[in-house]
Amino acid sequence: MKLKMNQRNWLLSLHIATGGLWFGTALCSVALALSIVLLEPETAIHGINLARNILGQYIIIPAAVFSVITGVLLCGFTHWGFFKHNWVMAKQLVTLLLIVLGSVWLGPMTKEMTDFSAAGRSPVLQSPDYLMLQTTVTLVGALQTLVLLTVIIVSTLKPWGKRKAVQSSEK
Repeated sequence: MKLKMNQRNWLLSLHIATGGLWFGTALCSVALALSIVLLEPETAIHGINLARNILGQYIIIPAAVFSVITGVLLCGFTHWGFFKHNWVMAKQLVTLLLIVLGSVWLGPMTKEMTDFSAAGRSPVLQSPDYLMLQTTVTLVGALQTLVLLTVIIVSTLKPWGKRKAVQSSEK
C-alpha cells in the first residue's frame, strides 16, 4: 500500500518537525552545557544540569522515537523503501547509532552530572570526576548534534542515489 500524495506530505511534515525538534533541543542542551563554563554558583550549575536532563528525557527521547516511527512509515509506504536508496540506509544506521549512544551512554552521564550537582558535593567545578563528565558530555553531545545535522542535510540532498542492486533489478 502506498500513501496518497496528501498523506505522504503530512507524514513527511511530521517527520521533518520531529527531526527538527530533536536537533533543536540537542543544540539547546549543548548550549546549556557550554554555559556552565561561564557560571560559578553551584545552584545555577545544578539548574542547568537539571534542565539538560529534562530536555533529554521529555523532548529529545520522544522526538527521536517519533522521528524513527515516522521514518519507518515513510520507508514502508512510499517509493523510498527501506533498502532502495543508499541515503535512506545511511540515515537509518546513523539514527539508530545516535539513539543507542544517547540512551545507553550520554543520557546516563547527564543524569549522573545532575545527581552530582544536586548532592551539593563541594564545588563541582573543582571536582575532577564532575569535570570529566562535563567535558565528555559536552563534546559527545556537540558531536552527536553535528551528526544529527548531517542526517538532516542528507535527508534534504538525498545523495548517493539508488543502490546498484536495485538499479540492476529495475532494468
